[in-house]
Amino acid sequence: MTDEKDGEKSGEKSDEKEPEAKAEEKKAVPEAKAEAEAKAEAKSQPIAPEERDEQEDPNVATPKSHVGASWVQPLVKFDAWWTKWEARLAAGVLGAEIFSLVTWIALKGMSAEYQPNQADPEAPVDVSGIIFRAVVGAVILGTAAHFALRDKDPAKRKTDLRYQLGVSAAVILGMVASRFWANAGVSYFSNALNWLQSSSTLTLLGGLRGLATRFTLWLALLGASLATAQGKHINVDVVMRFLTPKMRVPVALIGWLAAAAVCLSGAWGFVDHLAIAEYKLSMDSTSGDRLSKVEHEFGRDMFLLRQQVKLDFHSLPKVLGGTKYKDYLKAAEWNEWMNGGDWAEHFPADDVKAQMMDPADTTSRLPLINIPGTGENTNGLLIRDIDFVFPFGLFMIALRFLLRCVLAIGGAVRVDPDAAHGELEIEHAQEERKAGAS
Repeated sequence: MTDEKDGEKSGEKSDEKEPEAKAEEKKAVPEAKAEAEAKAEAKSQPIAPEERDEQEDPNVATPKSHVGASWVQPLVKFDAWWTKWEARLAAGVLGAEIFSLVTWIALKGMSAEYQPNQADPEAPVDVSGIIFRAVVGAVILGTAAHFALRDKDPAKRKTDLRYQLGVSAAVILGMVASRFWANAGVSYFSNALNWLQSSSTLTLLGGLRGLATRFTLWLALLGASLATAQGKHINVDVVMRFLTPKMRVPVALIGWLAAAAVCLSGAWGFVDHLAIAEYKLSMDSTSGDRLSKVEHEFGRDMFLLRQQVKLDFHSLPKVLGGTKYKDYLKAAEWNEWMNGGDWAEHFPADDVKAQMMDPADTTSRLPLINIPGTGENTNGLLIRDIDFVFPFGLFMIALRFLLRCVLAIGGAVRVDPDAAHGELEIEHAQEERKAGAS
């Protein structure tokens, strides 16, 4: 009986506690909600650079970059715009470099003649042409067999014996068949390659290989500028790791200003070197005279480039049609083309007249311009002009360092030794995903 009474009493007490617990639970829900909203509002509010440095662990790269002061926001947007277009330019330059190298290799392969020496079988033979044709044949026939025999389900192709044997046989057939067209198109492609290398606008740039070399240099400078914009340029950060967050900014500014000074000095020194070594100016001439002479020579080179491009448009249909580039340009065509240009505005009239051919001359000439008054051809003429991309690239990198200094002063750049090892775009995406999930 006692146990039953105790049980009834405890049941009554628990029944009395249940409404109280529910009331407390209902009261806690709004409080938790208000606390969560307060935290979210605190996260959304910008933090001053000094407070942020105190809150962040200096040895841990936080995923979100600094927001910065309001006055620096236009420069932040400009930096993002600059980086976007510079990245696109780098991608374009890389594509152009790949295209120039592939074109050069393809033309070299198609113009190489396969001619074994019957009298001396051990004599060396150029097999580059037949190897290139074997690769081309294997790719073409293999691709055709793939599309003809493939199953719509990719998983079934791994066990489809007909598909595997068919593609393999097509690849082997394409390689073996190269022997039967080893010299097909050799004359045609040799004519096209020789025209590009020795009598076209590419001749002024050093040919296809010379063009690819300049693209490589340009790509390296663009990559250096992009790395500087993201703080991923090569630097020694041993000292920075022993400094407090507040001391890192002034030390970083000193380093960036020094780097900008070095880049500016290198840019000016390279311009001075080009003026003396490539434009043949005196070392005793003043800087103003050098710049004036370089500007004049550069303008003349651009005129010659425009004239060669016009001549290329005249030569291209002939070359594509199979006409030998050395044989088509006669005296009448050449003189007519010379009269159509403003040569007298850039060169003395007597020197321009000396470039004209005798109308009675029946010989042909190369479709390549010469420099009036010098008798020199224009092979590699524009290399000295393209080399200005190096001082220009150094100048752009110097501006990147100066802009980074301003952004750091405004609190829009995080000066952290570990920040250079992170991918900001990936970190921002991950943080946004976490914020959305919460």
